[in-house]
Amino acid sequence: MSGTVPASIETIVNDLQDVSWEQVVFEAVTNSLQANATEINVRFNSSSLEITDKKYIDQLIVEDNGEGFIDHNIQSFQNYRSQLKRDLGCKGIGRFLYLKIFEKVQIESLDKKIDFVINKDIQVSSLASQDQTTKVFFNNPKKQFTVNYDKLEQDLKDHFIAYFRLILGQKKVSINIFENNTLQKTIKSTDIPKFETHPFKIHTHEFTLDYVFNDENIKNYDGFYCAGGRVVVRNSHLEGKKKFNSFKNINILFLLSSSYFDNNVNETRDDLTIMPVRTSEGLFHDLSWRDIHYELANQIKEIAKKHEIDIDEEARISLSKAREEAPYLAYYLTDNENGLDSDSLLSKAKKQFEDDKEALRTNNKQALEDFDKIINIVTQAELAEYIFDRQKKIDKLKQLTDTNAIEQEIHNLFMKQHTEDDKEDYRKNSLWLFDDRFMTYDKIFSEAQLNKIFPNLPDIAKRPDILSIISNTYEEDDLTDVVIIELKRPNEDITPAGAEEQLLRYARYINDSRENKKIRIWTYAFLNFNTETEFDLDNKSYNKIPTQGGFPIYYKYHEKPNTIINFIDYKSLAFDADTRNKTFMKILKGSTFSKSEE
Repeated sequence: MSGTVPASIETIVNDLQDVSWEQVVFEAVTNSLQANATEINVRFNSSSLEITDKKYIDQLIVEDNGEGFIDHNIQSFQNYRSQLKRDLGCKGIGRFLYLKIFEKVQIESLDKKIDFVINKDIQVSSLASQDQTTKVFFNNPKKQFTVNYDKLEQDLKDHFIAYFRLILGQKKVSINIFENNTLQKTIKSTDIPKFETHPFKIHTHEFTLDYVFNDENIKNYDGFYCAGGRVVVRNSHLEGKKKFNSFKNINILFLLSSSYFDNNVNETRDDLTIMPVRTSEGLFHDLSWRDIHYELANQIKEIAKKHEIDIDEEARISLSKAREEAPYLAYYLTDNENGLDSDSLLSKAKKQFEDDKEALRTNNKQALEDFDKIINIVTQAELAEYIFDRQKKIDKLKQLTDTNAIEQEIHNLFMKQHTEDDKEDYRKNSLWLFDDRFMTYDKIFSEAQLNKIFPNLPDIAKRPDILSIISNTYEEDDLTDVVIIELKRPNEDITPAGAEEQLLRYARYINDSRENKKIRIWTYAFLNFNTETEFDLDNKSYNKIPTQGGFPIYYKYHEKPNTIINFIDYKSLAFDADTRNKTFMKILKGSTFSKSEE
């Protein structure tokens, strides 16, 4: 006896896209479950004699103790998209998956044998004796594959969790996985968590949400979209706007089922044919993923409230914290629909900010919906970011003054040591901590460039801790300013006389080497201030600038080397910089850059 389908088997198989051997296993096990089987064996056979954990598979056999291929099952198998399959919520396409992966499929059930190949009609013949089990032989894989049994076990649990929950109830089913008759894994239908059920509607469509909330025994929380009592796709496997963004710190395992999903599943039952966004208002209330996610989020919020968790309130607190930590990103921190924590919000906002800056740098108007508006937003935010970063460095300097900070830490705060780049990014230096006039220069010379310009400095005196040229040009003949900073530990003793002598020597050498092209030299030295230090500086006629840090800043102009020497305490420097930055910070923290106000 032979059977045909009202379409070419070869055409149907060739039209199937991206089928995996795992899908063949899922489909075969599903057929066993639909035949009311309670014991299912999945056998992978390999003829390889190699001693290895991963052997190429030659044959797959799925056997079960279900009702077998009785007459109406055979008729269904022989007919493409049969009524029986539709009644079970199936597409009737599953058996064709077999021939996408294997050359030949044989089925032995009761007293029947069925041969199924791609280029022939389905052949049904009689067996000499009746077998109470059904065996499906998948022979000759078209492509070599190996089996990761740990992964397959988890995949089967995930794939059939909805079936075990929604269809089987208390019925006990075992799925045993073998390799060459050696048992590898056993999956039991009773090994599922305790679910709660929550029905709801989206327009006229009814949905059922089965869920487990904050169960410490569950390792992998995820969402599963189900059709016909089977998992179609995991939420984590969806991409872009199709994926539901879970709430931060809300652990929920959910199964979402609906007749709407039953009617919108693709041929291979591994995806839902639902648009990310609804394109029109149809008479039948066609739903998009956006519609589904919006209502799903509302239902999860209600469930969380039953567990005394207010997602919206926690989201508001996290958003407020993020805006307080980075007020310059206020435009990018306007909502928190997914209940993210402040760190995640900041990470997301910073990425969007950097993407907008990159689009502006490359003049990519297509990447920005409102190019002119984004220019204003980004320039405001970038200025605010700069002021905010200044404050962080000031606060860091305050911390270093309260500890036994090593010289390297202090050095790197002002300017990174061991510069190897030809050009040092002006944003990476913090010479403005000494004086905001240094903000007017955007060129900071690297150490390699300095050694080239002043090769004999080491012979004149010990190399200063920071010797930097700041200018608006990298042309040696056009240089205008040099900054020299002598760094010491905050608690290290150095006398004004010794520091002054060293700084004057540096400055004199630099200007003498410039012949008639004198340049301004700004020199700074840190002292461990006390009353004796102040007395010595007064005797040298140094000018005094009071600060809130306790000790004043002392400075004096020296005509011959054309330099101003500044003596300063670390804490005084920090408080002086803080005072200069305070007005900017007040404006920044009071800024209200938001999308709603633009």
